[in-house]
Amino acid sequence: ADDPHRNTSKVTAMRLLFSVALLLAPASALLRQPALLRTAPAAAPLRAAAPQMILGSKTFRKAVLCVRRSSTIKGCSPGDGSVGGGSGVGGGNGAQMSAGGDDDESNPFASAWKKYNELLDDKPLLMKAFTSFLGFAIGDILAQIFIQKQDFDWYRLFRLASFGFLVHGTSSHWFYGMLDSAIPGKGAQPVFTKVFIDQVLWNPIFGIMFFSYVACLEWKGLQYVIDKTRNELLTQVTGSWKVWPLAHAINFRFIPSSQRVLYINSIQIGYNCFLSLISNRDAEAA
Repeated sequence: ADDPHRNTSKVTAMRLLFSVALLLAPASALLRQPALLRTAPAAAPLRAAAPQMILGSKTFRKAVLCVRRSSTIKGCSPGDGSVGGGSGVGGGNGAQMSAGGDDDESNPFASAWKKYNELLDDKPLLMKAFTSFLGFAIGDILAQIFIQKQDFDWYRLFRLASFGFLVHGTSSHWFYGMLDSAIPGKGAQPVFTKVFIDQVLWNPIFGIMFFSYVACLEWKGLQYVIDKTRNELLTQVTGSWKVWPLAHAINFRFIPSSQRVLYINSIQIGYNCFLSLISNRDAEAA
């Protein structure tokens, strides 16, 4: 008579082997063709995918994705090279590309973000200038409508927006690119050094450029720039210290170099309201 303990061991071993085979089986065997589980040789899935098909692998995740989207994604069918197919490894990324393409087409924000990054790679200087143009324009519009609440000054909007396009975007492209090249890394020391240089050295230079540009468009001379710098530069610099040290710590630690101008302008919309106000104090006093 057979030893019952030995039979129990055999049953346990068979169950374990069957469980491993399920985990290592191609994703296509789990999705659309259950008959393949009955007819395919037991050793074939192990030979095809033993080094790769483990729980939590990329193909297993694709299989789960296909199960969830089986009603909308055609790329999940077996044999099309998207997930599993006949190879057990996955002949391509068809399901992933189909899902990504569908998302981009259905989401206008995703499409716009993708296009922006493509243009940023192709024409970085122009796109950063355009980004600053929008940031300064929105900041001045908000300042005029919601803070000062006076008759809208279109020429003032032109001054601020053109400064963003011609000066801020282009100079930021050069300055932050130079800073990232000279001080690489995202650790505490390089981040602190970059923030210090930006706020102690670059910040006053930026303020003088801002006052000089506005003075040129208002047909005011050098003495106006000197007086404006003497009276307003300290206010501009100390005002920026309430916002930008923390903002730039995040910037230099987490934001990619190509996205710095966009990040800065997203925060600077509020700060640009402040710049817009101090640049027009004399006009209001008059």
